[in-house]
Amino acid sequence: QLDEVMAVADGDVVCVPRGHHPCGAPHGFEMYYLNVMAGPRRNWKFQPAPEVARMI
Repeated sequence: QLDEVMAVADGDVVCVPRGHHPCGAPHGFEMYYLNVMAGPRRNWKFQPAPEVARMI
């Protein structure tokens, strides 16, 4: 089972093979988050929260 916390720095790359992977940055800092899908079936399966669904 994957149960790990990682502190990353500028230029770091982290592979999360499965599970939930939240990320955040303190106020005043920028963060770039790139989500890449891989494998034979590439289907997004997400449900946006109602309060932000209109923005997507």
